Amino acid sequence: EWGDASTANLQWSLMPERQEYGGLSPVVKTIITEAAGEGPNGMRRVAKVILSRQQHPRWRGLTSDQIVQQRAQFSGWERPDREQFIARQPPQVIQHAQQALVDAQQEMQVGGYYGDHYLTNDLYNSPRRPGWANKMRVVERHGRHTFLRER
Repeated sequence: EWGDASTANLQWSLMPERQEYGGLSPVVKTIITEAAGEGPNGMRRVAKVILSRQQHPRWRGLTSDQIVQQRAQFSGWERPDREQFIARQPPQVIQHAQQALVDAQQEMQVGGYYGDHYLTNDLYNSPRRPGWANKMRVVERHGRHTFLRER
């Protein structure tokens, strides 16, 4: 009456499983929305940008959670489906994002300031590149991102 059990299992396996990640910090959510497809190294670089901003005079006095939530700073916060996007991520992505933050904090203690901005490579290499990016130097390129620092 309910159909073939193998068909039911196939249908369920094709549907993305919704996870509950309500307890994540704004920084971890930002790492996920900005770099979920970039793997652990890309996530770590995004985390380092966030942490570098805490050392920049423009952001001094703000926590990293406050910095990521500033208007028009991290595009992941502009996504209308932000919470749903995060909920669709497999547990491994969440773990990578959390570890990326820990690793970035350790690297920042040793290596100090990193880039404080980034763009996708496509945007950086296009005529639509924002004017502010022209006033910065490239720190490195990794994955689909170009990381920048004020001169």
